[in-house]
Amino acid sequence: MAETEYPWAYFFDAVRLGKKTKQVKLVLNESERAQIAKAYDLIKLPEFEADLEVRPWRRDGLAVRGHIRAKAIQQCVVTLEPVECMVDEEFDRTFLPDQDSRGRRRSDDDTLEVDLDIDESDPPDYFEGPQVDFGAVVCEHFALGLDPFPRAKGVEMDDKYAPDPEEELKQDEEQKPSPFAALEALKGKK
Repeated sequence: MAETEYPWAYFFDAVRLGKKTKQVKLVLNESERAQIAKAYDLIKLPEFEADLEVRPWRRDGLAVRGHIRAKAIQQCVVTLEPVECMVDEEFDRTFLPDQDSRGRRRSDDDTLEVDLDIDESDPPDYFEGPQVDFGAVVCEHFALGLDPFPRAKGVEMDDKYAPDPEEELKQDEEQKPSPFAALEALKGKK
């Protein structure tokens, strides 16, 4: 089994997909939800499920379209009270094996020149061996759906803790060296 840096793994055998689209429903049990809750600093994760549609893509790759629904209990950043957060994320990812159909390993040279268009989908991810870790993909998109600064209903930050916009502007100006000072420094080095 492959190592993973995510709190939960679900390995899908890409070889067995064949030419058909496959539906996969993932409903996490209590211990799996506890692992994810601990990893993402949640109070609790009472519900977590994902629906995946896995289909062949190109000659030897696969594509997965997913929908994650979860209920997470986070800690309010102001009052430290529990805050319920509903995660409802959709994603669409593609994967190619790290070796092409002729058995050649894909090198970094294959991906050096990439034109990115903001309206296009992401470039494909590569996987080693016959399996793709959909658990890592699901965890990644779940984390993106969490509120980074959860607040309890009706809670506002006290103005005395809010940063002073004029002070921030002054600090930014002090930290940025003048372009003429940078040129003077270069001139002095000669």
